[in-house]
Amino acid sequence: MEDHDIRAALDRHWAASDANDFEAEHQIYREDAVLEYRNRRERIRGGGRFSHLGPRQPNRKRFTVRRIIGAGDLWVTEFVPNL
Repeated sequence: MEDHDIRAALDRHWAASDANDFEAEHQIYREDAVLEYRNRRERIRGGGRFSHLGPRQPNRKRFTVRRIIGAGDLWVTEFVPNL
């Protein structure tokens, strides 16, 4: 994928997450993806394993994406929860 395609997929991912659309939120992940929650010291490997996370998340989670940076195989999203 080209970088602009990855960025578009991340934008769709975060919009789906903010809308609590867990199915759409996890469509972007490949089987070799790693999801890391540093604050919980949790690392989940494999895109197919991410879909179970939806019910564990608050139903009314809202956040503001501050920035998305990256290229190639490494992308980072910085966001701030709206409390």
